[in-house]
Formats: sequence, structure tokens, C-alpha cells
Amino acid sequence: MGSYNDLHISGVGKQSGGCFGSVQISGSGKLLGPVECNSFHVSGAAKVEGGGLTVHGPVACSGAAKVEGPLYAQSAKVSGSLSTEAEAVIEGMAEVSGSFKAEGALRVDSMKVSGVCKAEAGIRGNEITVSGVLKTPADLQAETLRSSGALSIDGLLNAERVEIELNGENNVHSIGGGSVLVRRKSSGFSLFGLQKRARLNAELIEADEIDLEYTNAQTVRGVNVHVGNECVIDRVEYSGTLTTDAYATIGERVKV
Repeated sequence: MGSYNDLHISGVGKQSGGCFGSVQISGSGKLLGPVECNSFHVSGAAKVEGGGLTVHGPVACSGAAKVEGPLYAQSAKVSGSLSTEAEAVIEGMAEVSGSFKAEGALRVDSMKVSGVCKAEAGIRGNEITVSGVLKTPADLQAETLRSSGALSIDGLLNAERVEIELNGENNVHSIGGGSVLVRRKSSGFSLFGLQKRARLNAELIEADEIDLEYTNAQTVRGVNVHVGNECVIDRVEYSGTLTTDAYATIGERVKV
């Protein structure tokens, strides 16, 4: 972008959309039409009506912001509430310690979620780390997913490496990837007090290397599979090795 005037709203204000340098809203601000800027900071309440928001630098939201169109940003830090009624694309890092919701798809390079993040049309990223809540009724695709929080994925979780540390109930329709490791959190701390129900529920888990505990699944399919403590698996298909713990329940074992 070239050189544009900054926009600051500290009281109650309304502004037509357009191109700006930095946008800072600490009061209650309404922007009418598409907005393009170098940075976007909200500590009050902001709404972009009738268009999207394109930010060539960082988005920082410690207040409440709503975008009626798509959101494009270089990075995002959300400790308040941020929502978009279309897709959200974050070229770099997205840090969510508050609430972030996209009505469309969410695409990020890397993301850390310690709050609540939801994307209605799926999530795609490189490295995703979750210690809070991550939800999508669609698919999630990443190179690496590490979670010690709560996952709710109605579609396919596809990642080269999946590491889930159970600290509450996790529901994933199916998991596919290179390696899948599921462990129960060993410390006394429990996310939202739900450790007693700390389990992974899935219909299908398929990967080369699979190591599970406290998992309910209909089918587990892999090369080398370990079915550990408190697992209940209807069917295990393996082409390499299968090892089990004494407190694991397997309905059918098939060497392929």
C-alpha cells in the first residue's frame, strides 16, 4: 500500500470505507464498505458493514469486532471477540486467546488457540496448536496438529503428525495422517474440569504409525498400531505390528 491517513475512533463514530494507514478503534466505530489498511486495532467495538477487511499488517482485537465480508490479514491476535461472515485468511500467525469465528473457511500459516476458535467451512494451516477449543463442522488440514484442549471436528482431520493430549472430551469424525499419538493428560489440571471424561471419539483413525489410549473408534487402520489403556475399538486393521495393553478392548483384529 501507499501512504494513507490513519483512522482513530475513540468515542462513537461512523466512517466510510476505503484505504487507511492504521485503524484504531477504542470506542464504538462503524466502517461502511470495504476497508483496506496497514494495521487494525480494536479495544472497543467495531463493525465493518457491507464489505470485507484487508489488513496488510497485524490485526489486534482485545474488544469486539465484526466483519460482514471476508477478512484478510498478515497476522492476528485475538484476546477479545472477532468474527467474520465469510472466509478468513491469515498469512502468518493467528493467536486466539479470546473468541474467533469465521462463517466461511479459515486459512492460516500457523495458529495457537487457547480460547475458542470456530470455522464453519473448514480449517487449513501448517502448524496448529490447541490448548483451548477448536471447532469445525467440516475438515481440518495441517502439517502438524498438537492439541491439549478440546477438538470438535465433524469432518476429516488430516495431518502428517497428530498429537492429542486428552484433557476433556474430543470428537473427531475421522483422522488420517502419517502418525497419530493420543495420550491422556497426566497432571491434575483439567480444562474446564472435564478430565474425568477425557476421551477421543472417532469413527475412523488411519495412519502409518498409531499409538492410542482412552480412545473409542469404530475402525483403526495402520501399519504399526498400539492400542493402549481404556481403548474400545471395534475393528483394527494392520499390516505391520499390533500391540495392546491389558485394559484395551478390540472387537476384531485383521492382519492385511
